[in-house]
Amino acid sequence: MAGTFAEASGPNCFGTVMAAAGVLGAELEWMQREPFEEFLTAHTRSGGNDNHPGTLLVWRGVGGQLEHAAVTLGGGWALHKPAQSWTAPRVVLPTRALIRAYRTPGHRLERRTPGP
Repeated sequence: MAGTFAEASGPNCFGTVMAAAGVLGAELEWMQREPFEEFLTAHTRSGGNDNHPGTLLVWRGVGGQLEHAAVTLGGGWALHKPAQSWTAPRVVLPTRALIRAYRTPGHRLERRTPGP
């Protein structure tokens, strides 16, 4: 998916992460917070390592609301979609740079790993 664009505005970071985890067609949808939260509950557990492939990076705002998500690819790299616009491609960035870029007052980063 890296370097690809959505056909229209709408598809977002949550759908990109779900597609990277194998959910067919998720990269084509404007994935809402509720289905993404259900995906996290059903398919991941707390924890992970930024240098291992498959760790989900999930940013939450004040009150625990989902704000952004990405997935590590291993070797210090991560995949994310920075915006819902069709002009924002899915990109691979150094994991540390991505984490720094999304530091926002009031937000916290949690790590999730595949598994029940």
